[in-house]
Amino acid sequence: MEIKDKTCKPNIAVLLAAYNGEEWIYEQIKTILNQNDVNIHIYISVDLSTDNTYNIVRSLSEECSEITLLPYGEIFGSAAKNFYNLILNVPIEDYDYISLSDQDDIWLEDKLSKAIDKLNKLNADGYSSNVMAVWESGKKVLIKKSFPQRKYDYLFEAPGPGCTFLLKNNLIIGLKKIMADKKKYLFQLNMHDWFIYAYARSHNYKWIIDNKYYINYRQHNHNELGANFGYRAFINRIKIMLTGYGISQSILIINYLELQDIPFVQKWYAANKIDFRNLALNTNQCRRRRKDRFFFFVLCILLLIINKFKGIYDSKIYFAG
Repeated sequence: MEIKDKTCKPNIAVLLAAYNGEEWIYEQIKTILNQNDVNIHIYISVDLSTDNTYNIVRSLSEECSEITLLPYGEIFGSAAKNFYNLILNVPIEDYDYISLSDQDDIWLEDKLSKAIDKLNKLNADGYSSNVMAVWESGKKVLIKKSFPQRKYDYLFEAPGPGCTFLLKNNLIIGLKKIMADKKKYLFQLNMHDWFIYAYARSHNYKWIIDNKYYINYRQHNHNELGANFGYRAFINRIKIMLTGYGISQSILIINYLELQDIPFVQKWYAANKIDFRNLALNTNQCRRRRKDRFFFFVLCILLLIINKFKGIYDSKIYFAG
């Protein structure tokens, strides 16, 4: 596998979480190693798989010094837990930037160099971007995430797929410290991209969301989350939201990062209870896209009516002490 010239370029660690990805992972790795104007080292963690993913990656790591394979055999059960494992066990302190990678996307050659340029130009610490969703049929749809950031959107949504992230060294070191200090509760956080964004924004790191795209975001039946397109995906998403799952993840993040004293949070989350009426009235601060703000308002009203929050938002359950 050809590696580009390495002289006088930023050093980037790419953290790749894999599981049953034999069909796509070679191409994914190839597009990472072919990035322009950066020095790359890929760290790969393979969740215990039933296909040939581990053998493919092991073979690549033996022939390519820019690939390190983490110990194999553990069952993480989700991409989030696998990424947490990578962050905690990779020597991120040795790199200028950290990037996250799925196992099945196609990176454009200037993905990382453009992200670095944007970070430096705007003096920011964290970066994400839009993506182009692609299907085997040839269909393509731009997924826009670059709507204007709201004051507290980080408590309720991610800034785009984690595979678009580029994090400066100072941000990821701070994140790793809090993860290591509170490792006991870490794996309850099911959305790694949302959690990383929440940490960055709540700790006054500057985050930018690029309106360009540099990833072809492959869509197939094995995506853990995917792009959420179509009527069926929309209905499934509504069903999940009505269980209170999204709000419960928000509370988990708030408790983990100890954000309960933020005045905005106190308006709707206090004494272990959620005031959905108050949250609905503050929707404008919670989501970036106007359509999402409307749906969030409706969700709050519905959750208030059906009383789904009883018994699942007691902060004593999550991260007590």
